Amino acid sequence: MITKDVLIPVPEKRQAPAPLNVFAVARRAAVGLVLAYVVVIMFLMLPMIQTYTIYAHHVDAWGYSKFEHPEHYGLAPGKTVNMNLRSSDNTTIGSWFIFSDPFYRTLPHPHLHSDSGGAGLATSHDSIQAASSKFIPAALQRTPTILFLHGNTGTRAHKLRTILYSSLTARLGVNILAIDYRGFGDSSGHPTVQGVGRDARAGFDYLVQSGARPEDVLIVGHSLGTAVAGLLASELSREGVNFRGVVLMSPFSSIRTLLDQYYLLGCLPLFKPLAKVPLMPRVLSWSLKHGFDTLSLVPDIKSNVLIAHAEDDWDIPHSHSSALFDAFVGPVCNTTSLVSTTHVTGYGTFWQANVGNRKVSLLKTERGGHDLGKVEGVQDTIGRLFGLYTL
Repeated sequence: MITKDVLIPVPEKRQAPAPLNVFAVARRAAVGLVLAYVVVIMFLMLPMIQTYTIYAHHVDAWGYSKFEHPEHYGLAPGKTVNMNLRSSDNTTIGSWFIFSDPFYRTLPHPHLHSDSGGAGLATSHDSIQAASSKFIPAALQRTPTILFLHGNTGTRAHKLRTILYSSLTARLGVNILAIDYRGFGDSSGHPTVQGVGRDARAGFDYLVQSGARPEDVLIVGHSLGTAVAGLLASELSREGVNFRGVVLMSPFSSIRTLLDQYYLLGCLPLFKPLAKVPLMPRVLSWSLKHGFDTLSLVPDIKSNVLIAHAEDDWDIPHSHSSALFDAFVGPVCNTTSLVSTTHVTGYGTFWQANVGNRKVSLLKTERGGHDLGKVEGVQDTIGRLFGLYTL
């Protein structure tokens, strides 16, 4: 009998995995985070990226651009006239002129008006726009006008802005000229600090050339628009132009300071760590392509001023408004008897000081977020301070 040996394979012993080195993993993770941080900072220092980040002029969440049809955005037929202005360097600036409610109610309604021959008025869009545009000089002579300078992101047709137009034209009884800076909406060109300043001036000049008195024009800026408003107000003041005043809603004192205080996602300081690196603050300042600095313009602005900010603004800290108010008031701020303070529980605090022959005011609300213009109390403060209420 022949027997065969059967070989049974014996499994090899596997080596136990090396113990996890927690410290090595943490070190690699830390190095990765540092490298990612450096890449992000270098990316943000690129001029093109700065332009798109600061202005966000190509970001339009609503994705709709029928500027020639303001009615599509909830505005009444014939109440808003779509137009193109020309900046001093021949840049085309898309704009809307919105009639005040009191004046608009005096206009012939496109649905109801009939001419003397009994034939109905043509109700095509072009005819309505043409008919309304003829009344702009009369509206400017009869009613004060707000030159509205919006913030970054979106256009003059952004839903939050059209709601504000409706509210201000009704509550304050004012006309509004809303412009889109170069690069925004249907305006041509690309935004720069000098360029958007020219665009704001084009809006002001149009109002005056069309019949408005300078003292009937109130400059209102929101967020990024406050920096543009500062540029325009300082330029007009240096020229001795007596305009009604300037309102800065949710302003920042300067882009440089805003970057120092910026928190990514509301909790991660983005640029603050660089303050401890030698020469980095100077490098950051040098690399800024769009260095808006309203704080440096304060000495030039000679009109009445209202600064308004919500304490729950997560985009721009309300400390920027305090810094601007202190700069406007100057030494007077140290003399509390010359600064009146009014606190309304549940609403906010209002400070006012007489600086020379003008008034400088600061309103801080407890709530309102970044889009502070929608708060009725803020609108009322604007109306009372600048004499806009129609009695």
